[in-house]
Amino acid sequence: MTNGPSLEDADGVVLGRIKAQTSEKAKLGLATPMWVSHSRQSLEEDALCHGLAVEVGSTDLNTNNFPVTSTLLRCC
Repeated sequence: MTNGPSLEDADGVVLGRIKAQTSEKAKLGLATPMWVSHSRQSLEEDALCHGLAVEVGSTDLNTNNFPVTSTLLRCC
């Protein structure tokens, strides 16, 4: 890793690719690693999808907001 780009450079490239997507994909692409990196424990797929389905200001869980795993992978 000493001869190639730094980890910081790689992060910047990845974030640039995520932000270049459509707004909804970019939003999901940025939210996914945030949930994973801020979790106090390992997240199972279902728990991650539940977290991503939450809408700020809503008291109800809308099951239509659950992302599909393949979509998460494409967005990130």
